[in-house]
Amino acid sequence: MKIKSALILLLPIVLSAVSATAQDSPSFELAKPSAKQIAFADWEVGAFIHFDLNTFTGQEHGDGQESPSQFNPTELDAEQWVLTAKSLGAKYACLTVRHEGGFCLWPSKTTDYTIANSPYKEGKGDIVREFVEACRKHDMVPAFYHTAAFDANATLKDYKGKLDLPLDWMTTWGKAMSSAHKNDPGLKERLKKIQVEQMRELLTEYGPIGFMWSDHWNAQDPNGVWRAVTDLAEELQPEMVFMGTDTWVPGNETGHVVYPMWNAVNTVDGTNYSRPAPTKNDITDKKNDYGLLETDVLTGHPLGKFWRVRECTTNSGFHYGGWFWHPDSVKATFPKKLWEHLDLYYRTVGLGANTIINLPPDDRGLIPEDFVTAAKVFGDEIKERFSNPIAQTNKIHKGDTLELSWAKPKVINTIVTMENIANGQKVAKYVLEAFVDKKWQELKPRNKLIGFKPYNSSPGYQTIGHKKIDRVEPVTTNRIRFRSLESIVHPVEIRQMSVFNCPPVVKNFDSKFPFLSGLESISESAHNGVKRDKNYIGENIVINGKAFQKGLMVCPVGKTSEGHIEFNISQYQDVKGITATIGIDDMVNHNGSVVFIVRTYQNGLWTDLYTSETLTGNDDGVDIDIDFPHPTSKVRLITTDGGDNANSDHAVWGNIQFKLEE
Repeated sequence: MKIKSALILLLPIVLSAVSATAQDSPSFELAKPSAKQIAFADWEVGAFIHFDLNTFTGQEHGDGQESPSQFNPTELDAEQWVLTAKSLGAKYACLTVRHEGGFCLWPSKTTDYTIANSPYKEGKGDIVREFVEACRKHDMVPAFYHTAAFDANATLKDYKGKLDLPLDWMTTWGKAMSSAHKNDPGLKERLKKIQVEQMRELLTEYGPIGFMWSDHWNAQDPNGVWRAVTDLAEELQPEMVFMGTDTWVPGNETGHVVYPMWNAVNTVDGTNYSRPAPTKNDITDKKNDYGLLETDVLTGHPLGKFWRVRECTTNSGFHYGGWFWHPDSVKATFPKKLWEHLDLYYRTVGLGANTIINLPPDDRGLIPEDFVTAAKVFGDEIKERFSNPIAQTNKIHKGDTLELSWAKPKVINTIVTMENIANGQKVAKYVLEAFVDKKWQELKPRNKLIGFKPYNSSPGYQTIGHKKIDRVEPVTTNRIRFRSLESIVHPVEIRQMSVFNCPPVVKNFDSKFPFLSGLESISESAHNGVKRDKNYIGENIVINGKAFQKGLMVCPVGKTSEGHIEFNISQYQDVKGITATIGIDDMVNHNGSVVFIVRTYQNGLWTDLYTSETLTGNDDGVDIDIDFPHPTSKVRLITTDGGDNANSDHAVWGNIQFKLEE
């Protein structure tokens, strides 16, 4: 058995141990998941129910200073939440029982900042109980979101300093919390007691809970609060999956998974009480010690000591807006298109991860109708694609080669492979082949995904883990085979292999040619993804007060300070240039800055045709009219950060369209 470039992260001494023959016993213990981790991986899709006082105040994180009197859903129906999640295909639903602001959706004895002091059911309500009962009624696993790291209300309850309300998460929120701790030495211990007792209430008063999303888990933990609640959860509900010790996030909230991805990890302190440690190939923010998950991009480690199922959050993967429902022009909340939902599925579940899709109820207490429709359409589509395999294995297979055949040749384009992860994740490189014209030929992968570095937008045949969905170039055959080329240990174990002929993923945009927003791109990289015609606030694209009918928002990515979108225009022989209005949609008043670049490709060379001055959010849009000096096969639109926070640089190509030969 050989280990090549796929495993260059392994230390030389480990390589020696791994490169044993099939007959040799490995000199290390391969990490294996627990029974509850295997079950969690099998759930594959969950629903996140973000509902809170924030739904009524317009906040995303909550500063704990808004009155409970504002919380008054008049049509709340927890069964509607669960049935919507069920139509999505979710096996579990996770409710934000207490978010960072500190407002409790149950009548907790630890604080008066609860539903008991709201108008909802005249203070007699308990939404946590309603939710759990609805889950059990409809065969849905109940799960809770709770964070012991941040409780704004409890932290600022006795604060004597001046607060500039509402607190802003990126600036004044953290400063206020730090100031409160600095001026009150006993605050940490009081907060710890509150968090522990809230956890005790949640895990003793509502029966078995399947999963706990523990936001900001292991964030410094200066007073041991995370170790305390982790131990308490294990004591009270040992069968519950706990986010931290059992699962981990992929490093973003857009539903992207690094590939190859290994479920096994090492941790920063060598115990199961801490975060995964990065390898030399990973991206991680060394300042990330307070719980921000979006800056830790971790591939895992083939010989890692602990098993952590990847749990992919989808703040912007399934819909526009924030985690919580917002009705206004600041962050209007509405679903994305089906093809984007399918891409989310392929880049999470299809790469061996679990995905949790956000379905935020509105201020009525109901998931909005457009979300209900989108959830059912998505769930039905996944069922149609994967419920009726052409052929499928029915038992665990041990060995480097597995063949699957069926009676009559059929067109196939998708193969789903699952490892028997009960004995660890072993496959490091493989190939899929079909028997065509009396010989075996490699099936060419066609796994194009919406991705940006370091997330692989075209995964090939490397590791598998829980599941790998491979879309391949269609062939007509009645025999396929899997061959393991490299593995961590022998024997390789395949739990199941299935063959399908899935319908194509049809991409539909909001506008038509000649607007570039109506074309499918061949490459995209932008913060939270490229937005077409409508940006993430759900309104018309605006540059300094001027609205545009069509457009593209291509914001720079923080790590690279560049965003881009690229088109193949070789089929459009009459294109002679482009026109657009460029500028910043400065909705958050951060006055970011951007440089815009137009680049074309012909005969193996890229040429910059236009580079703008640095534009800020205070500037009016700049009209550009660019001629192509020669026929071009590709055009790339680039936006680069002008030197400040890339996340505030909402770079817009307004009404961008081709100039055509007359």
